[in-house]
Amino acid sequence: MGHKFFISHYRGDSAIAELFSNALGRITLGQINPWFSSDAIGGGGLQPGDMWFNQILSKITQSKAVVSLLTPNSINRPWIYFESGIGQALDNCEIIVICIGLNKSDILPPLGLYQCYQLNDYRSVVEFFSKLLTLFEIKFDEEMSKVVIEGIVTEISKITFAQEKKTNENQETIQQLIENFKSHIDKRFLEVLEKNQYSIVGNNLNISIEDFKPQPVQEDIVYSVQFDVDFPGFKNKNLFLDIRSSDSFQTLTNSLYFMISEHVGPFKYLEKWVIVDQRTNRHVIIREIADEIPATSIFKPNSKWTIIKLKTPYCATDSGKRMFGDLSI
Repeated sequence: MGHKFFISHYRGDSAIAELFSNALGRITLGQINPWFSSDAIGGGGLQPGDMWFNQILSKITQSKAVVSLLTPNSINRPWIYFESGIGQALDNCEIIVICIGLNKSDILPPLGLYQCYQLNDYRSVVEFFSKLLTLFEIKFDEEMSKVVIEGIVTEISKITFAQEKKTNENQETIQQLIENFKSHIDKRFLEVLEKNQYSIVGNNLNISIEDFKPQPVQEDIVYSVQFDVDFPGFKNKNLFLDIRSSDSFQTLTNSLYFMISEHVGPFKYLEKWVIVDQRTNRHVIIREIADEIPATSIFKPNSKWTIIKLKTPYCATDSGKRMFGDLSI
């Protein structure tokens, strides 16, 4: 039987959990068995008749890691924090945060204190798999895993998030959730709540960060920047890439390529696609010295960019035409 870990997620994000689980199975040849409640394949997940609360607690206690999947759908849902908090309280369980569609700076404590991995960023996904496999003492070979990782980045970059409509089903108050939690939970887990990690102020959930022991954030990662994709037949907003102090412009465009690889070929920047500053509409025209220019000198914190498809390969006169008002170039 393979190693076990728990994916904490919102049911509406089950497609992402499924993509991630399948990729992990291919990379490790089934050596790691993720469990998530919405898994409908091979008898995994919650089954009809299961005591769902007891089942979730049982799976977390058997896990060496809890992977917390955050998206615009789930970032404000208390159960993600409950499940992560239970895992954090266990001696031999590590919390790993992954996200899609979110700027990491928008993730509040306690989960915001952990290193977070962007699932649409190739390098970030490589680092995540390396960390997870190291935790289970399994050798990670990036070259052997490259095709699988490229595939999951491409697929996840297609996922969009809409504003969720409020329904009676998701109107359950935080107080009701806490009471339900306490009425079902095994006594030994009541200690988790009594360590003052959770408190109620009005109808708001407050989570103390004192008992959380996050790993230090990698010093090389400076910030995240938003990149929207605006291609014919492929549009997505709120995709984020990590900008590292060591990045060149070439490094960054390589990572962006994996998000759009189904629509353009490799090394086709300025032939098939270009990056545009949303604020100024200026196109980023860099080619021969792309590996010499630091990404931090172009992609500033809080800047927003759009990746567009070119009608024709870039020509040196195109910039002059745009500067004089021809925005069709």
